Amino acid sequence: MESTTCSNTTGTADGVSAWSMSDDQLATALLDNQAALHRHEARRLELIREADARNLAVSAGAANTAQWVAGVLRVPSAEAGAMVKLASHLHHELPATAQALADGHLSVGHARVISRVVQMLPSHIATPELRSEVEATLLKNAAAFDPKVLGKVGNRLLETVAPDLADQVLELKLKQEEASAERDRFLRMTFDETSGTWRVTARLPKVVGERLKLVLDPLAAPQPGPDGRDTRLPEQRNVDALDEACRRLLAERLVPSHGGNPTQLVVTLTNTGGRTLHTGIELSRKLVDQLMCEADRAFLVKPEDQPGRVTLLTDTQQRLFQGKLRRILELRDGGCAFPGCDRPPGWCHAHHVVPWSKGGPTTRDNGVLLCGYHHRLIHQGAWQVRIALDGLPEFLPPDWIDSQRRPLRNHRLTPAA
Repeated sequence: MESTTCSNTTGTADGVSAWSMSDDQLATALLDNQAALHRHEARRLELIREADARNLAVSAGAANTAQWVAGVLRVPSAEAGAMVKLASHLHHELPATAQALADGHLSVGHARVISRVVQMLPSHIATPELRSEVEATLLKNAAAFDPKVLGKVGNRLLETVAPDLADQVLELKLKQEEASAERDRFLRMTFDETSGTWRVTARLPKVVGERLKLVLDPLAAPQPGPDGRDTRLPEQRNVDALDEACRRLLAERLVPSHGGNPTQLVVTLTNTGGRTLHTGIELSRKLVDQLMCEADRAFLVKPEDQPGRVTLLTDTQQRLFQGKLRRILELRDGGCAFPGCDRPPGWCHAHHVVPWSKGGPTTRDNGVLLCGYHHRLIHQGAWQVRIALDGLPEFLPPDWIDSQRRPLRNHRLTPAA
């Protein structure tokens, strides 16, 4: 078995195998090794600073010292740039931190935190005395805390060393953060044709993100599934919540119109079986059936022999569960009718038990309220819904849940007297 070797100062020979050390020797050797690493890191920063002072990058054909360091050490350019800046700051303004690092008493991570906090001090108040006091306080705390905790200490440090300046420094820091967030904000959507999914990346200012979270949190609450629990991951519930929020915005026509018409999702069906969105993205028949549950429908006929002619045929039958009919379903079901679900009526879609596309009418006895999650579940086909003889909806589980497929009901729905 290959063993690990290290140097130690406990009286044993250098290069002694780790497995042969006592517990105390092993702990001491580990601490010695850590201190040696800190000293090596301090030496590396010193060498980088000297290379920067000599402008070696120019003779090497690099654009700047950071680019030269990245090439020599084979590290990412961002990491190289951070080392160059830290080396310069330690040398010119933080001698005590540089010495502590060289002595092996703190890590580069600690030094970065101290450098950041000192540079955070506004120039109009950052006297040499104040900088030295802040540095000394952070060095003292570095002996007890890791860099992450030290950063939190540093963020509130002025409340201790200069309480009269703390508020204005914090205010300036927040303004800078918010200005940066406003400048760098973005939301990007790209459709991946390989996987058939949208990829969304974004960076949101704090208030925008908070608003989005307030919208999504109640809609993303766990809902009971077929086995009594919600099997969706939190990230999946967030996607479903975003879908539900968008659906409500469009249903209430709260989104500005497009070309004089209400903003809407348009699905085009053709006689040859094509099912596409207006962007050309293709949909499955199952997903189209789900969308059609609460969609307006218009028949546009475009004769093949007259491509310039488009005729609108009016659909005189009521398709949507609206007005009094919707109210009847809300009074009967009291919310999502799926067993165990407690989503209120306002969060529910009106689903045709027998699909409209297959001749199902828009009537009380062919409608049921379902939340978005259970609406999708029903359209997946394993679960089925029907209206019982007493006029209440009931659900038939798949055979792997109940081989006899005995009907289940929501606890709010009781048989009629």
